[in-house]
Amino acid sequence: MQIYLLRHGRTTQAGTYTGSSEVELSSEGREQVKKLSSFLRSIDFDHCFSSPLVRCRQTLSILAIGAEISYQESLREIDFGNWEGLTFEQILNSFPDQMEEWFSKGEAFRFPEGEMISNFNSRVINWFNNLLKNNFNRVLIVSHGGVIRAGICHLLGIDMTRVFSFNPKEGRVSMVQVEDGAGRLDLFNFGNG
Repeated sequence: MQIYLLRHGRTTQAGTYTGSSEVELSSEGREQVKKLSSFLRSIDFDHCFSSPLVRCRQTLSILAIGAEISYQESLREIDFGNWEGLTFEQILNSFPDQMEEWFSKGEAFRFPEGEMISNFNSRVINWFNNLLKNNFNRVLIVSHGGVIRAGICHLLGIDMTRVFSFNPKEGRVSMVQVEDGAGRLDLFNFGNG
């Protein structure tokens, strides 16, 4: 199975921790997606799965992919809770103890009033495990940086503590080929965005 992973285009809140918040694509983000559309339309996808958040819906609308689309709650970005909409510097200045706790606790950390990292990872892993039970040849997944990082790690058999080894960029596509249960990263951050 070829699993194409597209991170939505740049949003109007670029540079902030935007997980569960609804934000729209910026004009730059729309251009990023337009530049990828001919490449993605040239691929015969069996199905497209997407986060239901508006930035992913807008990305799909611009792409105009011919495949059937399913919106999946499990493909939503992590909920950053009280950190939503803030920059790294703002969080570091306003919540230094929480930031330190994030670094020390890892997957056991829960974003304040948000989601626990281990719960997010389990949600993403379970979704990809269910995907692999299907007989698709090629699928497109339109989602978020955190989901794509976790998905790539899981499909390649890399421990989740290494998720930040991958930096999926906005408006770029990656592809993991899965054969006989083994994943291989054949494309990463492709695009002109």
